Amino acid sequence: MDFDAVISEAFVRLLAFHNSFNRNIKFSFGALSFLAEHRADTNGSHVFDLPTGTEPWGQATHWRGLDAPVKDAAIFLAELGIARVAAAFEDYTTGAKGEFDRAGLTQIRAKEEGNSALHGLDAILGLNISGMADVLLLAEFFAVARNCIVHASNRASPHLARLRAEPALATALDRLPKRVAKWSVSLPPVTEGHVVEWRPRHAILASDVYFRAAIQLDRALATAMGPVALAKMAAHWCFFADPPAPCPSKHSPEVMVRAQLQDRYKARGLTLADTVGLLRDARAWDSVRAEWTRLYPDGPETAVARHRRAAKASARPAAGSRGRRR
Repeated sequence: MDFDAVISEAFVRLLAFHNSFNRNIKFSFGALSFLAEHRADTNGSHVFDLPTGTEPWGQATHWRGLDAPVKDAAIFLAELGIARVAAAFEDYTTGAKGEFDRAGLTQIRAKEEGNSALHGLDAILGLNISGMADVLLLAEFFAVARNCIVHASNRASPHLARLRAEPALATALDRLPKRVAKWSVSLPPVTEGHVVEWRPRHAILASDVYFRAAIQLDRALATAMGPVALAKMAAHWCFFADPPAPCPSKHSPEVMVRAQLQDRYKARGLTLADTVGLLRDARAWDSVRAEWTRLYPDGPETAVARHRRAAKASARPAAGSRGRRR
């Protein structure tokens, strides 16, 4: 069995957010750009009616010229995006710490000794962050930007202005891996006390920065947990979490846990015997079997099993019947 590329449940959720966030930002800004580019009039004097859908704002809202509203909406979209990305990363660190605690691990250093942009999780895991200087500087910048957006109506604080002026930030941007000839990595001008004109690309950049940081944290988490604790994690999210993680395979408890480990958490080469052995080592096998029996008292929840149970039930004589006459 191979656990070299395994990821935690917290990272699964962050990965799903990261991908959907990129799509949503690009779709939303694309819709705004489409509206601006396909308006019927180019001199800005025409009044445009925009539908309100199912919202209680009347049949339509009326706009005279779209250039300014589209620009403001794009900035607003970016503000929301940066705040949402920072919240998703904090949710990841909280979930990762939860897995760490459920595994019964002992923190390497106190949280307060860790990097603030990583919420101190690097210290808890004992992660060496010496090779993460660029990502950490950018993560700190967007963490401060998030605070300005949420607590100061997007007016730049002295801290944000100071970070933006650091030459090291421009160097970090230049070194950040990116798709060649697709887009240039840049940040908006920042003046203390002034509103920052964020663009949607900055929200996507923030998501990318936090995602890169989470990759390093999650690798350290998975290494610290090891196969036994990771199997216990899979069992927890199969049977004991509220709500549980989705699992399409409900043939037996060991099949469910193995399916989660391989399909959701990226373990490889795991047999059913391996799965049961890991759960036994974690002292979780008996509780997993008991919970399986409680959740699925009729047996496997597969299409074949359900069909067989339905056929058996339909062939059973009705109450009071003497059965088939010979």
